[in-house]
Amino acid sequence: MHTEPSSNDHETQTDSNGDVPLAMPVDNADQLTDGFIPMALPVEVAEEVSAVNISQSELSDSPPFISSEEPVAQNYSKVEARIILCKVCGSQRLQDHNSCQDCGYYFTEQELAGDGLTADDSGAVVGSEIVVAGRYKAAKILREFAGIKIQAGVDITAPGGPVDVLIYSQADVGDQNEVPSAAPPESDESDDFLPSFDDALLSGTSGIEATREMPKLLMWPNLGWLRSTLDAAETNGLPKVLFGGTENATNYLVVEVPTGKDLWEIWDDESQNAGIRFSYLQDLARILASLHKVGGFLEFVRPESVVLTSEGKLKLKDVLEILPLPFPPGSPVRGTLYTPPELLAGKGCTSPRPSLYSFGALIYSLEILHRELSENDFEKPGVPKPFIPRFPDIHPAFGRLISKTFRTEIHARFPTDEAGRDDKSGFTELIATLASVGRSLERGRLEIASWTTTGMVRTGNEDAFALMHATESRQDDLTDTALVFLADGMGGYEAGEIAAAMTMQILRQSLTLHKMFSQFAGGSAFTNDAASPPPKGESHAPAELDVEACKQLFKAALKEANRQIFTASRAPGSKRRGMGCTAEAAYIDGKNLVVGHVGDSRVYHLSQGELIQVTRDQTLVNRLVELGSITAEEAEDHPRKNELQQAIGGQPDVEVGIYHARVLPGDWVFVCSDGLTNHISNNDLKTMLANEAQSAQMAARRLVNLANIEGATDNATVVVIRCT
Repeated sequence: MHTEPSSNDHETQTDSNGDVPLAMPVDNADQLTDGFIPMALPVEVAEEVSAVNISQSELSDSPPFISSEEPVAQNYSKVEARIILCKVCGSQRLQDHNSCQDCGYYFTEQELAGDGLTADDSGAVVGSEIVVAGRYKAAKILREFAGIKIQAGVDITAPGGPVDVLIYSQADVGDQNEVPSAAPPESDESDDFLPSFDDALLSGTSGIEATREMPKLLMWPNLGWLRSTLDAAETNGLPKVLFGGTENATNYLVVEVPTGKDLWEIWDDESQNAGIRFSYLQDLARILASLHKVGGFLEFVRPESVVLTSEGKLKLKDVLEILPLPFPPGSPVRGTLYTPPELLAGKGCTSPRPSLYSFGALIYSLEILHRELSENDFEKPGVPKPFIPRFPDIHPAFGRLISKTFRTEIHARFPTDEAGRDDKSGFTELIATLASVGRSLERGRLEIASWTTTGMVRTGNEDAFALMHATESRQDDLTDTALVFLADGMGGYEAGEIAAAMTMQILRQSLTLHKMFSQFAGGSAFTNDAASPPPKGESHAPAELDVEACKQLFKAALKEANRQIFTASRAPGSKRRGMGCTAEAAYIDGKNLVVGHVGDSRVYHLSQGELIQVTRDQTLVNRLVELGSITAEEAEDHPRKNELQQAIGGQPDVEVGIYHARVLPGDWVFVCSDGLTNHISNNDLKTMLANEAQSAQMAARRLVNLANIEGATDNATVVVIRCT
């Protein structure tokens, strides 16, 4: 389903008219003297090209600079029908060559006759096999990159049986790790420019700084450096190094193969909400930040290259995407659609900000595309199509996240000016943004509308409803909550109207006294006081709803309403004996729905195309249906259909139904009296909400009007909440 874009889609040499010079390798092996490492020689150009900055014009004129990375069987123009492998480095023998063209090993007569190390057409090693460190047996060659071979392998001495490993091998040409393993100190200057001679004079220093010896350049790729980086990184998110060393003139690096669900599978898992998914992205960003501290960064990261282990830890599967900092211009890269454009153009870099581009591409693939990137997602190589114009209705917080990562211009990525003073890589700000976006996406925004009608038969309206909607924002966090009360009066015109109105008043007064609902009475849903914000870097997020406490508060409030109305109906001379009403109390915060219920008014929840009647009608006829005495079809025309078993004010005590459901963005919540559902079927409700209504206001109006068209023999009231 998710396939890797082929690196062969890009040319591997620069157009003669391009602005970006390609590095030309030094062929003279005699220059490999002590202390001398050959540097790449640029093609002559008219003007010097910056090592970091990249413009739109450069991208349009210069094809990506990528390293050739093809299946082994395609690396050579002539390969014998029977593939013979070098026992030292594993390379294929070229036809008519008696020595390995990679490491110089001379094949014996027996090996040339096919008695040595060979491979089948798929690249799997057969015959005599390479065993590294006496325990890691090499198998199929997976791919080659810039002189490094990656092979599947097994640990043949592992307790409990063979364990899969990855074996990286590279011909040994001496000490290549010429740069310190620690990260170079960050410059105070932007990556986008270098200080000039005039800057030094204006800085107030007395004289010119003495010339310092430049550090020796790293020959890249380099398994020695890669091993030291993996060892130094303070994170559990990288594959564990099992062996590193030199055998038979070949450098080896053996690492574990992390197993578990990759990010594609996690994003396809409906049990993983936005908050959980974005917490994994935060963990991934922390892994990358730990690499930056030891002088490394990722060329790219893709969903299938990251797994969640059975222990719940996020890990990278491959380490060959780790590049050194600074990364010299002209150094080889694999060159995928996730690779930053400055690296595709051979520019190199001095900071880890290129990783932000790949990180944004990863999120874009997972959250928006639900597939791998393709060339159709780019205006031209390295230039993604503008995100917000392409998706104008996207969540603004998510739109900002993508716009500050997955874009060509380096200076437009994280960090922003203030955050850049503390962390110039932008990853501290990225992690904080991922946390706030995850919280925001997890909580839907509420769009609410409400309508009521007397109907076509009744003289007065005995229904009553109250709606309280509170929205508050602090920094990057926003809370959006609603309380909905609805009552359908019974017992005669005056008594029913009064019972419904009293219920609204009692519920409002009882519930808004509690801190859980203080935002509806002048308080705040946020846990900290406005004058005492949390420490820098900590969340302003509102407190999570205590669902059980909310249920108990609803139950107590409805019982209190029942007590007061029952008492009032029995007061001497009140002439309201027998008055009562149904009642619905619903709380929704874009993440949770909690309902308290008495009578036969209803609450519905439409989620992922399925309409659910949340509440259970407390009527005699519904009880007969539940017992199997009559069918649902028979109940529709039963003469005692509207006879309630529970009602506010009907008895000294009342049985309260309590319900809870999880709410997702895109869901609908629907609270109504039986005057609506007596005339509109559940199928019609589902069709209206799922297919016809474009807003909560449209749904509420159309449903009430439809009840009137159908005759509206009773009052009809509806409150519609759309979670966006």
